[in-house]
Amino acid sequence: MFISIITPTFNSGSSIEKTVRSVITQSYGKFEHIIIDNLSIDNTLELIRNTYKNAGLENRVKIISEKDSGISDAFNKGISNSLGEIIGILNSDDVFYDESILSKINSALIQPGKLIAHGNIYFEDNVFGSNIRFPLRDRILGVGFNHPGMFVNKEVYKKTGLYNTDMHYAMDIDFFFRLQKEYRNIEEISAYINYPLVKMKAGGASWKNEGKALKEIKYSLLRNNLWNLNSGIYYFIRIGRTRIKSLLTKLGLRNIVSVWRNIKWRES
Repeated sequence: MFISIITPTFNSGSSIEKTVRSVITQSYGKFEHIIIDNLSIDNTLELIRNTYKNAGLENRVKIISEKDSGISDAFNKGISNSLGEIIGILNSDDVFYDESILSKINSALIQPGKLIAHGNIYFEDNVFGSNIRFPLRDRILGVGFNHPGMFVNKEVYKKTGLYNTDMHYAMDIDFFFRLQKEYRNIEEISAYINYPLVKMKAGGASWKNEGKALKEIKYSLLRNNLWNLNSGIYYFIRIGRTRIKSLLTKLGLRNIVSVWRNIKWRES
């Protein structure tokens, strides 16, 4: 299967070379790498071009550098310009866990009836401690995904729709809600790979703006007719958890937060 990897960038010179190298060193060679750049003014694009050129793989990369209206818009541009049957999103400060990832994805998705492959992520956090994050089962709809470790057949996007450009922090959660409403047999069409697929660094937009992300989650619940007693309880628990974490951090009790997060993200 041909895989399209989408990487949104903006002034990513400090990290993009590692991201690109994690793509071009994959043992599975049937891929294209689509860079959606928001008019970077540093050396981001130069690093990308040089890394692909030095590897003799210039034909594998497609660069679109123009103004966008946010990360959802960048995701959507990448999907719309992709040639692959399978779409994966790799952010510009993340890397594939090792060189076997695309091979694992192909093996999972060549199985009859499988449209989604997903797995664990290695979350690199210098503040609260790093850990392997297993997909959390969603309290509202049942199935959980780690968006950075998720690969989707393009047919799914055609049926479910692309990312909501009104959202800047929780567009992945909104997509999950729509996905699981559209596919009632979500577990049957999903292949879970019990292995870290991506190394992800803490400090992304949704991580830094948890309060704003939660507001977008409520908006999504209402928009998708999912706001009820159960989802309301889930929402207010999330708010409470975020505030407690913030308070413990301010009090210098980061070890408690670290233990709490490791328990939360353990394998279920």
